[in-house]
Amino acid sequence: MPIRFGTDGWRGVIADDFTFANVRRVAAAADRAFRERGDRPDPGRPVVVGYDTRFLSRAFAQAAAGVLAAAGRRVLLSGAPCPTPAVSCQVVERRSPFGVVLTASHNPASFNGFKIKDGFGSSAGGDVTAACERHLEDGDPECLAPGEAARRGLLEEGSFEEAHAARLGAMVDLASIRAAGLRVVVDPMHGSSGRLLERLLAGGATRVATLRAEADPLFGGCHPEPLERNLDGLRDAIASWSADAGLATDGDGDRIGAFDETGRFVSPLRIAPLLAWSLIKKGRRGPLGKTFANTILLDRIARRYGLPFTAFPVGFKHIARELQQGRMLLGGEESGGIGVEGYLPERDGAMVSLLLLQAMVDEGKPLSRLVSELTASFGELEYARRDLELPPERGRALVDRLRASPPASLGGMTVTGQDDLDGLKLLFGEEGWILFRASGTEPVLRVYCEVPGVDAAARVMSEAVRLVAGPADLRS
Repeated sequence: MPIRFGTDGWRGVIADDFTFANVRRVAAAADRAFRERGDRPDPGRPVVVGYDTRFLSRAFAQAAAGVLAAAGRRVLLSGAPCPTPAVSCQVVERRSPFGVVLTASHNPASFNGFKIKDGFGSSAGGDVTAACERHLEDGDPECLAPGEAARRGLLEEGSFEEAHAARLGAMVDLASIRAAGLRVVVDPMHGSSGRLLERLLAGGATRVATLRAEADPLFGGCHPEPLERNLDGLRDAIASWSADAGLATDGDGDRIGAFDETGRFVSPLRIAPLLAWSLIKKGRRGPLGKTFANTILLDRIARRYGLPFTAFPVGFKHIARELQQGRMLLGGEESGGIGVEGYLPERDGAMVSLLLLQAMVDEGKPLSRLVSELTASFGELEYARRDLELPPERGRALVDRLRASPPASLGGMTVTGQDDLDGLKLLFGEEGWILFRASGTEPVLRVYCEVPGVDAAARVMSEAVRLVAGPADLRS
């Protein structure tokens, strides 16, 4: 199977297409791509390599590091699994030409992946990933064993935690959160965030309990994506601990999901507009943005406050580009990746978690009230998503068929138009939408919708799924 980069890196099934040989090939291609851009080996600017808690991730990272070292690059390798944003912070801290993370993010445990971070700490753009694909060569590139690379002074190991914690602390008033006396439950889903939030908030009246903190390559048998259906234990812990909030991050720590103190799920489609509104109420101003599958609440907030607003194709790299250029206050993707001005041009589940707690502390209100005030001011909308397990080519063909012959209505909602920025979005006037899009990282056709009311969302989604797939295709 050819190696192709999706919306954020290359991913594949371990031992099928994600093999040591292919990891070495991709690492060599990344080196060539950055040399082509003018980033030659510089001993004072090491390439940063990190990895998550997946099966063989450290060994894959050592293989990538060995190839980079054999190519003459000095490499700084994480001494332990770390969140992807920690690699981004380390890249900027060490003025690295680029960084590499061995992770498949929120994908199932059978996957692993190869993310590339540019010198700004953001995901590498399409020019870099296209160059990587172009520079892939057959054969096995030279690879130094860790001991030999270290003996030659080309490989060192270290912790990335300090640089990450410093940037996180600069985004909020940690002292005020620690002193607030909150009770918070955190679920890193056996991923690389571990006890990060617990450590950051220690030492005050606030108490943090961490579930599933231990590294587990199988993620406890659960898909490490912070969707409501994967977080029953977090909801139960909120009730048993009388917690003020529950916060979850995905397998590599760059995405978030949350529960309020009543045990109600607060999806990223509520978190992003809630944080945008919180920043605006503090006097911050700037453009807002979203990827194509995110909420129209962000559009409405921007419109009310007269702020520029842009919708981008799916993939956080589009938002990262705007953040990098200083052209965005906040941007988010539906899957829980949210970026904020003043941080790196990078999504970070821990950063968003802290901003959410900061909003609760600053306004002196429980999370449920912050959400209810948001929806009272900008509209109550229900979001739903289904994943259909389909080969990418079949998914794209189904989307093309719908584009050519869209339905007049779905679930009682009249289709008023369509938008094909990325996939096919059918519009229900100003009241909602449904999107059909083949995933760029998995053999999945995703169907998303946002409409007023739980019943309407169920009807729209049910009819939409019947248009494109049978029961055997449903993942969830």
